[in-house]
Amino acid sequence: MDFKEIRKKYSWVGFCFFIFGLATELSSIAMKLCLGEHLKSLRENSWAVYGLGLAPIWIVGFPICVLLASRAPSVKPEEHEIKLKYMIQFYIIIYFLMMSANILGTILISITESSLGITIENSTIELIQKQKLLPSFIFTVILGPICEEMAYRKVLIDKLGQYNKRYAILLSGIMFGLFHTNLHQFFYATMIGFVFAYIYSISGRIRYSIILHMTFNFINGFIPMMLIKHMDIEAIEELSGQSTSDPEVMEKLMEFVSNPAFALFLLYMFVLFVVWIAGLILFIMNVKRMRVNDTNSPLPIGAGRSVAFINVGMILFTVLMVVITVIEIVSLNL
Repeated sequence: MDFKEIRKKYSWVGFCFFIFGLATELSSIAMKLCLGEHLKSLRENSWAVYGLGLAPIWIVGFPICVLLASRAPSVKPEEHEIKLKYMIQFYIIIYFLMMSANILGTILISITESSLGITIENSTIELIQKQKLLPSFIFTVILGPICEEMAYRKVLIDKLGQYNKRYAILLSGIMFGLFHTNLHQFFYATMIGFVFAYIYSISGRIRYSIILHMTFNFINGFIPMMLIKHMDIEAIEELSGQSTSDPEVMEKLMEFVSNPAFALFLLYMFVLFVVWIAGLILFIMNVKRMRVNDTNSPLPIGAGRSVAFINVGMILFTVLMVVITVIEIVSLNL
């Protein structure tokens, strides 16, 4: 198979994910138009919020993507077991990479906001934090990771890993980051996407990346949300700028810091800091060993870079995701 044929395979897969994104957006718009005046009342129900947000993605867009992608051959990675101790190490490394990417992303976003005079909000996270705990747990800790790993690891790696595992891993991470259409999430989602793709590529078992994804969302998303819901954050925000010499202000402040949820949150943050340090150490110790064998890949490293990344399908997907992201930023600043 020559490079021309391989480029067509990459382009077709990219086009399938472009249709995935396009169908998702169009069905989302159509649903909002159909619901009309009922949409506002539905947004007060957490089950409806998640259902309305995820149905266009996983009930409309993804099935169309899978149907179209079935035209391209699939080759599942060779299966290998990953022991529990290594799964724990992977989680620790993932957390280190996520936090590092998040810090870098925050800095870049701050520079962009200052330069352009705009505000780039993390609207997705803000929306999730307003929802009730049970639906948040089911959709963000259980269903979300399963669907996302099936789409951006299982489908992508099975379709593209046979030509070059390294490029498939890179595309999986980048496309996963772009899929969030949120600049705040792009940086860390891309980074953890690389690791999840690597894990599936070396194990051939999607359950490993699903389990790690669920664990990550639970520890780093659900737990802090649960603790914050038991703290009166709004009351503290109201005290901003007020003198602590005021007895009433001091009373409210002491009430906040004496809340057990606040103590647990501080302990939680300390534990995560220790995990971050451990992740840094583990990453330095193992980074050279975290490689995939592309010796016999039909698409060689270097020469095949343009084949994998610069093709019509992948460009269409990238442009669509960037446009959606920009539209969201602009709409929030109008």
